[in-house]
Order: sequence, then structure tokens, then C-alpha cells
Amino acid sequence: MLYLLKILFLISFLLISSNAKLLSDDHIKSANLIILDKSSSTKYNLFISNNSIFRSLNFNIISCKFHNFEKYIDQIALIKITNTLDNSEFTGWFFSKTEELNKYSDKIYEIRLVNCVN
Repeated sequence: MLYLLKILFLISFLLISSNAKLLSDDHIKSANLIILDKSSSTKYNLFISNNSIFRSLNFNIISCKFHNFEKYIDQIALIKITNTLDNSEFTGWFFSKTEELNKYSDKIYEIRLVNCVN
């Protein structure tokens, strides 16, 4: 039941966020991320801003903001990640409190949003 509620919140958020206001310049464009390197079992705490590079990953933060859900406030970021090793590209939402909704994970890296930074 809780899983369905989270999915419902996600869908409603994505519908609301399609508004052009979300992508305006007054939103935060930097964030703190945790990147887990699965090949060496090493965790990195990184500050990422627009066009930041970590090894083979290029980050472009489109938006990072606070969102009021019914029972809590979450920090969410729309991030575009390009992997230069295989030229793959991923654009998706990252949530600081609901990690299970974060979608990016490949054979080497797993990424999690810690918070948005002013």
C-alpha cells in the first residue's frame, strides 16, 4: 500500500512539475550526491553543479528543489547523466528521502541525492 502511495505521489509530482515554472532560473542548480563505486566498494560524497565531471560521468543539474509531499518535505533533483565510456545518457529524478525511486544504477556506479545546495 505504501509503495502504491509513493508511486501515486511520483506521478502527481511529475504531472505538476511539467509546468515550465520548475525549469526556471530561480531554482537551485547544485547538489550533494553520494556516488558508490561498486567495483571498489568506495563511497564518494560530491558537490555537483552544472556540467560537473566525476571520472566517466558528466552531470548536468536541470533543477534541484524542495517539494512538499503530504507527510514530509523531500528534496528532488532532475539530473542528466552522460557516461563517456559507453556514450549512454540518462535523465531522471532523484529524491533525497525516498531512495527507492532513484533510477540510476549501472554496473559500476550507484548514485543517490543527499540534498540541494544554494
